Amino acid sequence: MLTAIIPKIISMQPSLTASENEIGRYVIHHAEEVSSSTITSVAKSTGTSEASINRFCKKLGFKGFQSFKIALIQENFYKTMKQEKTDVPSSFIISVCQDYQHILVNTSAMLSESTLMAAADAIRQARHIDIFSFSNTAFVAEELEFKLNMVGLPAKAVTDINSMRVFSANIREGDLVVVIVPSILMRDIYQAVTVCKDHGAKILSITSYDSPKLNDLVDFKFITSDKITTRNPVALSNNLAFLYVVDVLYCALLKNDKSLRQKKLNSDTILNNQQMLDSYMLEY
Repeated sequence: MLTAIIPKIISMQPSLTASENEIGRYVIHHAEEVSSSTITSVAKSTGTSEASINRFCKKLGFKGFQSFKIALIQENFYKTMKQEKTDVPSSFIISVCQDYQHILVNTSAMLSESTLMAAADAIRQARHIDIFSFSNTAFVAEELEFKLNMVGLPAKAVTDINSMRVFSANIREGDLVVVIVPSILMRDIYQAVTVCKDHGAKILSITSYDSPKLNDLVDFKFITSDKITTRNPVALSNNLAFLYVVDVLYCALLKNDKSLRQKKLNSDTILNNQQMLDSYMLEY
């Protein structure tokens, strides 16, 4: 399974200590050197301690520096092989396309199939699904609402903070709250999600930033690769990665449920027939 260490470090930067961030920045800019270095030399280069480096590695989900270094070597090897195939002069349009490919590949590397399937089961079994989002990610929530309604699952996109407060106050056990935002660790979002958790709801999050604080709050956590890892970060959007995770979840939802697949086909037929009728009326 392809790892995505650099995107993972970037996603966790807000929750790392000063010394851990120093280690993280060093790894981001000197990945090849770290993959061939000892823990002692990395500690010396970053001005930190071996204990800090081991804590940093464990926060990223590794047992220690050695297992972290093995994963980093594998990632560097994959990137080198990929660059040998694609590192040729290309048009500006192709370069933007490659940026999006980079985001999607790194996002897929951070997805867990077991978590994905468990999340799909939670969506299927939920009494009601509320989808919290706002600002530029609101349309992703509305897309998920539409997809779930097409297969008969009760879902509602909630895309402003005041409505989130009202909905969170009425959440009950058996409900599922899906949160699609860059980061849950914003005051209003965090408070609304905490209320939902206290009321017994399950929480599914799709965000660009990770934190150990989410481990006790979120039942199903999905982290997307941030656009900062691309060549055109100022102009690109992270929303394609959010949509990708939503589509992967939807595929998992339909994969093992024949009745939901049939409902989706029925909804597609209704929409297609309506479109054909509209076209017929326009022709005359």
